[in-house]
Amino acid sequence: MFYRKLIFTLFLLLLAAAGNSVFCSSSKDSLLRVLESELKNKSYDRQKETKLNRIKASLAHSASHSYERKYHLYNLIFEEYLPYQFDSSYVYLKKMIEASEEDHDSFRIQESQLKLLHILTTAGLFTEARELLTSLSEEKILPELKGTYYDHKARFFENLANYINDGFYAAKYRKESELNFRKMSKASPPNTFERVLNQAEFGYDKAKSKKPAADFYLQYITHSGLTKHGIAMAAMRLSHHYSGDDKIALLSLSAINDIKASTKHTQAILRLGEELYKAGDLKMAYECINKAVSDAAFYNARSHKIDIQNILPMIAGKTIMETERQRDKSIIYSLIFAIIGLIAVAIIIIVYLQLKKIKENERLIQKQNQQLAAINSSLMEHTRINEEYIGFFFKKSFSYISLLEKLKRTVERKIKMKKFEDALESISSLQINREREELYNTLDQIFLKLLPDFIPAFNKLLKPEDQIWPQKEESLNPVLRIFALIRLGIKDDETIAGILDYSISTIYTYKMRIKAKSIIKGEEFDKRIMDIKFIDH
Repeated sequence: MFYRKLIFTLFLLLLAAAGNSVFCSSSKDSLLRVLESELKNKSYDRQKETKLNRIKASLAHSASHSYERKYHLYNLIFEEYLPYQFDSSYVYLKKMIEASEEDHDSFRIQESQLKLLHILTTAGLFTEARELLTSLSEEKILPELKGTYYDHKARFFENLANYINDGFYAAKYRKESELNFRKMSKASPPNTFERVLNQAEFGYDKAKSKKPAADFYLQYITHSGLTKHGIAMAAMRLSHHYSGDDKIALLSLSAINDIKASTKHTQAILRLGEELYKAGDLKMAYECINKAVSDAAFYNARSHKIDIQNILPMIAGKTIMETERQRDKSIIYSLIFAIIGLIAVAIIIIVYLQLKKIKENERLIQKQNQQLAAINSSLMEHTRINEEYIGFFFKKSFSYISLLEKLKRTVERKIKMKKFEDALESISSLQINREREELYNTLDQIFLKLLPDFIPAFNKLLKPEDQIWPQKEESLNPVLRIFALIRLGIKDDETIAGILDYSISTIYTYKMRIKAKSIIKGEEFDKRIMDIKFIDH
């Protein structure tokens, strides 16, 4: 890993190049905050569309223009669509090919065909790209287009290897890709953007040179005045040489500049989502993946859609697990607080009964006083004792409350430290089953007050011999509770099982058994349950 001072300098220079002057920090968190803000910014796409409409307007008025002018405008529109939308870029590229063929312009025919190879590759249309590549004879490619030919050919095999990603063909394609990248470095004019970037990967003898690729990128992108798209590409390449927070920061920088450049065909936001997922930042990871999904759908990038389909279920699954974990913690907290509250009430009642006994004893003593002075004295003494006992009551109450607060803090601390077994051991003496029964009784009473006609209405859906009537008034049995929870909108078997302390299979069996006996079949049975009315207040 390189010096963090260099990274800090890099970020400042790149942010300045991107036109962002409001952020003074180049840390990972700062860049993620910038990205979070830019994800909501729709102005860049509007600017892109405005620019495209302006060029199209020029094209619409170019009917009398020369072939050179038309080709130039087609190319301008194509270049704007190239990282933005595949279908539109393909349309205008075909127009470039047709125009150059009509004019028998061999250079532009080859140039357009190579651009077609490039967009077919980036869109994941590997069959079509291979057919086109086969038709392009290496010997017939014009010398000034050799570098572009090798570059696009290398990228075809590189993308194909990533798409296949097996143990045999992928290695073969990557070797072919590296070979063509090296050919491109020799054939391309010096100092071209792609040649310089690829030189960092393939231009050094790794066995002899002490200058690694990351160092090369660092020097290049901080001294070359790159465009936003160029910064995004260079930062993406540079991220390959880092890990952890540095990798996240560089991918964030690349994603920010992709958004500013309205680049929809990008890997940065997807790779950033993967890194954030690995780092445990599920919320931001999910936002990045959603952005990647949106961009891939807009651009119509088939290969990107496959990549997203591979990572999205993992992030969604972990998000659900995290939600479940937070829910379980909330339930544990609620149970602990409820139990602590019950203990506090019990202590107060005990203290109150003790005070009541003391007061009764005081009354007996007072009755034995026969003289008025003695009675007055006794009353004064009684008042004083009352004050003492009230103080004692508050002192004891405060002591018990302090004890409960200490227990509460201990349990909270153990839970936060994930020492759940210690937390459970601290409250193992508490009677959870009794609280659960009281919860069920309370649920029954409240539910039947809200829906007093629930039991008769439910039994109307069954044959007389299959009807279910609870033994106690104002109560429900387990089967009725299942459908009571369904009526309240809780339809997930797992959630119902958790509330009633049953297995999911038990809940499912109960439901299927009742539906089998019902005189109303299919979804109509569920609809009838939901149609049972609340009490009309």
